[in-house]
Order: sequence, then C-alpha cells, then structure tokens
Amino acid sequence: MATGFALQRGAANSKAARTSCSRQPHCPVAPIHSKGRVRLSAMAAAAASAPAEEATPKLWGGRFTGKVDPLMEKFNASLPLDRRMWAEDIRGSQAYAKALAKAGILTAEESETIVAGLDKVASEWAAGAFVVKPGDEDIHTANERRLTELVGSVGGKLHTGRSRNDQVATDTRLWLFAALTEVRSSLQELIAVATNRAEAEADVLMPGFTHLQQAQTVRWGHWLMSHAAAWQRDDMRLRDLLPRVATLPLGSGALAGNPFLVDRQFIARELGMVGGVCPNSMDAVSDRDFVAESLFFSALHLVHLSRWAEDLIIYSSGLFGFVQCSDAYATGSSLMPQKKNPDALELIRGKAGKLQGNLAGVMAVLKGTPTTYNKDFQEAWELMFDSVDATHDCIRIATGVLSTIKINPDRMMKVWDKLTEVVCTPG
Repeated sequence: MATGFALQRGAANSKAARTSCSRQPHCPVAPIHSKGRVRLSAMAAAAASAPAEEATPKLWGGRFTGKVDPLMEKFNASLPLDRRMWAEDIRGSQAYAKALAKAGILTAEESETIVAGLDKVASEWAAGAFVVKPGDEDIHTANERRLTELVGSVGGKLHTGRSRNDQVATDTRLWLFAALTEVRSSLQELIAVATNRAEAEADVLMPGFTHLQQAQTVRWGHWLMSHAAAWQRDDMRLRDLLPRVATLPLGSGALAGNPFLVDRQFIARELGMVGGVCPNSMDAVSDRDFVAESLFFSALHLVHLSRWAEDLIIYSSGLFGFVQCSDAYATGSSLMPQKKNPDALELIRGKAGKLQGNLAGVMAVLKGTPTTYNKDFQEAWELMFDSVDATHDCIRIATGVLSTIKINPDRMMKVWDKLTEVVCTPG
C-alpha cells in the first residue's frame, strides 16, 4: 500500500487501515521501533556532518552531480519573492526543532542551539544585515545555510524528516494569516469611520439614484451605510477564511508524511495555527485553496471599494459638487489649475480590475497541476503578495478619503430641486 494513503475515518479496524496506519506518520499510533529510531537518528547525524561545499549546497542535491545552467539558477530561484517570509520560515523551523527534540531525534541541547541560532539569523534579517550568497535559491536554503554557519554541523539536523514541500506551504500560511489579520483590522476601522460619519451626519439629505437617474431623496448616512454593509460582508468572509489559512501542513514531508512521529498538534500550537493540522499529507502539500480564497476576498472587496469610489468620483465632479476630496488624496492639472482630480479614488477603481486579473491568474496556475506539490505554485506568490498589498493599501487610502472628505448639503438639495424641476416640468 502506498505510504501516503489517507487513513479514512471509521476504517481503523480494517487490515487496510492498519497497514496504512503503520506506514502513515500522521497517525498517532504509527509504530516506530527503538532500533529504527536509532538508525534514523544516525542518518540525521551523518547528514549533518557532511562536508560543506564552497557554494550553498542544494537541499535537493541528492544524485545530481552536474552543474546547473546559470539561466536555470535564475529561472528557478524564488528568493527575490519568498524572502518576505523570512520571519515565518524561522518561526516554523524553531517549532520544528522543538518537535524533533520532543520526538527524541534531537537532544534538548541541540534543539536549544538551533533555536538560538535561528534567533541570530532573524536578527540579521531584521537589521538588514543578512548576506545572500550564491546558491541561496529560496528562503529555506538561505536560512539553513546561515544557521549552519553560525552553529556548526548541528544546524544540518534541522532538515531531518522535513521537505521544502511542507515547509513552503507552512511559511505561506503563516505569512498570509498574519497579513490578512492586519487587513481585517484596517477593514474594521474603515467600517467604523463610515458608521461614525453616518451617525454624525444623519440629518443630511441628498438625491438617490437608480440607473444613475434621480429617484428618491435619501439620507447621506443611508448612502454611507449601503457601502458599509458590503464591507461588513467582506469582514465576515475574512473571519470565516482565517482558520482555513491557519492550518498546519508541516510534518507532511514531501507528500507521504514524516517518519519521525513529530507531534504536529504541538507544532500547530507553537505556531498559533488556529485551524489545527491538515488531515492528509498529500493534500497538505498540494492545497493552495487558501491562496485562491484570499485572492477572491481581495478581488470582491475591491469591487465593493471600486463602486464606492465611483460614486464619490461622480459626486465630486463639477456637475454634482456633493463632496470635495481632501488635498491629501487629490491632485491638480498641469494645464488646468482650476481642476482637482480624485486620483486616490480613481486608483482604487483601477486596482479593482488588476486584482480580478490576479485571481484569474492564480486559478489558471492551479487548474492544470497534478496531485501534490508542483513548482507551478511558485508563480502564485507574486500574485498573492500583490493582491494582499494592494488590498491593504486601498483600504487604508479609502479610510483616509472617507475621514477627510467634505460634504456640501446645500449643493445636494439644490441639485435635487433642479433635477426634480426638470423631471416635473410639462412638455
């Protein structure tokens, strides 16, 4: 039976389930004999004591002896992107070192040495002093290379039983969970600004429109809360999404699990993974649903922000004059000094289209990949980072615009009276 076959609920008493359980390290009762543990520990020690090469050794080196085409080195490298996850990579490695000690693979002293060494690596990144070297193709390789330089051969034991497949999925989830938590906090601030203005300016009346044609008189606060209602739905989507993002794949290995019986629940607690552990090792290294869901949130939220921005662009035009953007969020014209352009709102509207493209791009990357890990997934990072960054920027810009925008209640009613006069005039 294949080592990665998932143990199905309710089948624990079957011969097939017992066979899968004995091979599947996700199962808490999977046996490992003392002789086997000693042998595996010896293998880890041997790997750690291997002589270092001048260039950073590849974590995937194995049977490969020929040199890699320099163009392929550049084509394959992801460090320019995934270096953003240096802190998450170090956190995951520290938790994994503790789990290896808990499983008896590392001694307590070795684990403490690795954790302390990783703290030094983190300090270098934080201070902007980390030196990238040739061969540092990704953040995992770079951090493990520097760790070994600092603490010696014991640093090589950190990779025991771990694959970059489960490591990269863990880093991505940790980064995205933290980033989306910040996004949600900013979104809630935007909703609060809208709610407070709606309450403070509850008596302001304005024309309401359907088909962009005058319809009925409404309150300015009613219009504000119509957009806040959409933003509240976005907040609920984020609330529901976050536990699915914060689910632990570490301990899944390349695809078939970890042979050292590391306590994955322990790692999940160490890393604050509120969604628990991924239940199937093959799915754990393959799943990028959480990225796609995050980009869907970003795309839909920007649709909502774009519609809000479009309303204000119209309302701030000379023909309407309902509102005036603060100078902090507008620009002028080099040729027509009388103009005040709502650039912040227009950029929000423009970025909404871009983020829809990012979502489509990620879905296209994922749709043709076979089961478990594929290098294609690397292409999703740029789109993910861009969408999360743009979403957070747009929310904070929107909050600034809404906090400082000036309304003209008299103009609102004059336009309403004029529109009503045009509509009601016979002939």
